[in-house]
Parts: sequence; structure tokens; C-alpha cells
Amino acid sequence: MLTIREIGKEDLQEYVAMASALYSSPACMHEISTKNFTDTFQEVFRSKERAGLFLIEDETGTVGYVLLAFTWSAEAGGLTVWIEELYFKEQARGKGYGSQVFAWIEDTYSQAKRFRLEAARSNERAIALYERLGYEELPYYQMIKDRKENSQTGQKEE
Repeated sequence: MLTIREIGKEDLQEYVAMASALYSSPACMHEISTKNFTDTFQEVFRSKERAGLFLIEDETGTVGYVLLAFTWSAEAGGLTVWIEELYFKEQARGKGYGSQVFAWIEDTYSQAKRFRLEAARSNERAIALYERLGYEELPYYQMIKDRKENSQTGQKEE
């Protein structure tokens, strides 16, 4: 039986190990700093209004995690739940857990007007799941601008 629970402070090492595995896999386009994982971990304890981090467990123990972010969308007319990260350990893949996690998300956040995610185009297996669950490709061209910190001053620079 699958259980999804809020992450606890005692789960930091397990979360960082899984997040590191996710970001070094073909599902992600680049690796990120461990500091980003610990900052995320701290943020979910600081503010549940912005993010939620949940461990996914079965009878063998922790098999994955899901990171959610919450935003308001005028286009959707309300709360948007971003499925920022969904990771399963190798031994938990192909068991239908992904569908169960999405059902839990949609039930838990039933007031949400939109659920949103992104996937690397090469992650065909995940995309097939998302499409089976009713997700569709957005026709938008998405862009980002990351702010970099100056390693000498610690100040943000453009």
C-alpha cells in the first residue's frame, strides 16, 4: 500500500540523496547544487503556502518523493499546483505508483484550478503517463532568467 506523508526534519539526508539522483538522471537537463536541495527543504518548513514536500512510501520504506509549488493563475482563475519534482527509486518504477501519486495530489488539492508540470522531452515514459492522466502540452514557449550570485561578494548579479 502506498503512503504519502509530509517530509519531516529527520528526512533531510534521504531527500537530498533522492533529489541528487533525480538531477543527475536523464529526466533533468542539468545537475544542481546540494545547497538548492537544503534550501528547498528549509523552505517547506518555513511556509506551507509556497511549497510542499512529501515522501512516498510502500511496505519496503521510502520509494520516492514529490515536490509541489503553489501559485495563483489569472489564466486558470485560481490556485495552480506545480508538480515541480516527482521521483521514484528504480525498484519502485513500473508499479503504478505515479498514477496513485497524481490521484492523491488532485484529491488533496481539490480546490486547485490547474495542475501543471514540465518534463524533459526525452522522458517519454513519464510523458506517456502524464498524457494518460489528462495532461496536455502547453503551446507556450517558456523562458527563464536565473539570477546568479557573485561568489566573492555574495550579491545577486544579472
